[in-house]
Amino acid sequence: MRSQSVAAQRGHELFRKYLIPVIEFVCAIGGSFIAYTGNVAGIRGLVLGVGVSPASNLTTNLPQSVVTQYDKVFIENLKAECPWVRCTSRRMLDENSGNKLVLFMYQNLPAPPTTQAPEGTIQTGLTVAVVQNTSTIGNYADYANISTYALQTAIDPALEALGVQMAYRLAQVINSIIQLTVDGAGAIDAKAIHVPIAANLVAQDITSMAQSLAGVNALPFENGRYTGVIHPFIVGDILISTQPNGITDVLKRTAEGQEKLRELPAPDGDNVTVIDWGGVSFHQSTLVKVTVGTPNKLRTYVVGKDGVIGISFGSKENTQIGDGDWRNLNVYVKRITEPSGYDPSKMIGGFAFVN
Repeated sequence: MRSQSVAAQRGHELFRKYLIPVIEFVCAIGGSFIAYTGNVAGIRGLVLGVGVSPASNLTTNLPQSVVTQYDKVFIENLKAECPWVRCTSRRMLDENSGNKLVLFMYQNLPAPPTTQAPEGTIQTGLTVAVVQNTSTIGNYADYANISTYALQTAIDPALEALGVQMAYRLAQVINSIIQLTVDGAGAIDAKAIHVPIAANLVAQDITSMAQSLAGVNALPFENGRYTGVIHPFIVGDILISTQPNGITDVLKRTAEGQEKLRELPAPDGDNVTVIDWGGVSFHQSTLVKVTVGTPNKLRTYVVGKDGVIGISFGSKENTQIGDGDWRNLNVYVKRITEPSGYDPSKMIGGFAFVN
């Protein structure tokens, strides 16, 4: 009886330590196992054939679990800098004065004589010549509206978001008109030179552009500097250039210059320039003319005073950029609270427009 009890005990121990875990693992992954219910297995044999059943409730029969949640703080879309208005001399057309403004300029008198005037003789008077140009003012406007239903159900301030997008669209309109004028300036005045270069732009090229304007007696702006627009890629080319007497080479010679080289310059405010060199203050923008080729060529602009004249309506246009919060063109965002004759059912909840 003792030897039989020891054998049964060893068999039970083997079954418990090794065989049962294997069987339970097979059952856990969905399999089945037929076990016997002898003296060794005991009562355990009754449960070995039972596997783990799949969940009886899934997303297919629980529709409330299939819900899309929008983050109420949307990702800000990417917008280009629109600096071209800073490259213009600003003029205004008074209200109720028609839609055309004539700009005029005196031509220089002929070269002065090198001979003396005859004594006691009244000479023939000089005649001046006036050149004029007529500019026709256009009206630019656009709008976007939103239904009352969408305005009340949207999870974000949708009307205000439309206003932001309209503001950027307005900036692009103004920027594009001025840039297209500059791109076509060479066909109007041969002195507006567009010179392609074979290599990357370097600091010496900026100096050459500024001096070419000075060479035709073009005046700088009121701050005593020419104004320019430059693409970020060109800024990178200039800063990494190892050419002697380039921007990097010059700045590294002083403690102040070394501090400027620690970070890449970038627009971070209303009046920040990205590069100030050779008498030119540059604003950075990706909105420049691209000449497609191998490789593509990006145009860099330098403009003097009265090189481009921007004209707009309004008696306040004499104000400088940054003086107050006045705009000749503005963005309006309006929420409609009452029905009207054109919308008696109040189906339109609001609108944003520029004018």
